[in-house]
Amino acid sequence: MSLKPEFLATGIGSVPHSATDEALDLIFSYFPEAPYWPQLPMRSGTEGFLNQFIAPLVELGIVQNKDGKYFINTEQEDWAAKLGRFYELYIAAGGGDSQALDFFKFPEESAAGFYAFFNHLEAHGTGEAKLIKGQISGPISIGLALLDQDRRSSYYNLQARDVLIKTLALQGLNQVKSLARFGLPVIVFVDDPGLSASGQSTFITLKKDEIVSELNSIYEAIRSGGGIAGTHSCAGMDWSILFDSEVDIVSFDAFEYFSTVSSYMDELKVFLKRGGILAWGIVPTFGDKITTQSVDSLEAKLVENMSYLINKGIDRRVLLEQSMLTPSCGTGTLSLDLSIKVHQMTRDLSEKLKNNTI
Repeated sequence: MSLKPEFLATGIGSVPHSATDEALDLIFSYFPEAPYWPQLPMRSGTEGFLNQFIAPLVELGIVQNKDGKYFINTEQEDWAAKLGRFYELYIAAGGGDSQALDFFKFPEESAAGFYAFFNHLEAHGTGEAKLIKGQISGPISIGLALLDQDRRSSYYNLQARDVLIKTLALQGLNQVKSLARFGLPVIVFVDDPGLSASGQSTFITLKKDEIVSELNSIYEAIRSGGGIAGTHSCAGMDWSILFDSEVDIVSFDAFEYFSTVSSYMDELKVFLKRGGILAWGIVPTFGDKITTQSVDSLEAKLVENMSYLINKGIDRRVLLEQSMLTPSCGTGTLSLDLSIKVHQMTRDLSEKLKNNTI
């Protein structure tokens, strides 16, 4: 990977809009160089963080719905047959069968923003865009949230976990293949705030080496289609999980959690040396912080943090070239006005930092 974004600005995923055209107007107005497709949780329950990516498993009957709640039932009588059908489709998709791969696409009712984004690019072209961004939910977050028939997190069921990881990998690949037709680099973020559970006493069975291997399998699928793989986590976590993985971009909440990232200095240096990119989520996405910050105050905070890394031995030029800017998280839970403010501040800060004044 040779991407050098130099403070290019993009978004995380969710926005508070219900109408796709309004969401796209926001994104292309403020992030024309790195537009992303909008997730619209306010539009429908099927567009939620969990529901958006499990439609193929619902169709196969692996994931079931009871009283509006989805769960995996590994004790159903025909579980083995359904599991066998899943692996048939997975193997065929990995072998180049386009129909099998298409099975793992999310339906339009689960991702109206993706299809509107795709149609917009087809109708209007890529304009100023230098890259295109998509996203999927991460395996830890999905696996901990989606329960099995005994109300245990499906992540702890090895068969269920494998199915979830392979489904997410193929959905990442699907996005890359769909968006690659526009001739620009395609980034797909694996959004996984659940990674913060690793190392906590209540999640002692989460093992770092397994998490790294599982994430790498998703990154590999994204790369197999020519894509660039990122991971976003908006909480403090063991960042060595990502720095030691094969991920290309690490996206983090730089407003609140810079100190947790900088405590992994040795791993960070190796990550940057191999061409890794930091996506600094310096613009806060929670109301009381948004309204008290300005572009100047955020610039000062970011410069202070970057200067700290430079003083610790990270090459200044490398850091400047291999940095992106984002909001600290998605804006799907904010008001429309605050979402606009977050996008505007991120865009304006990006423009200031492109002068490399650090």
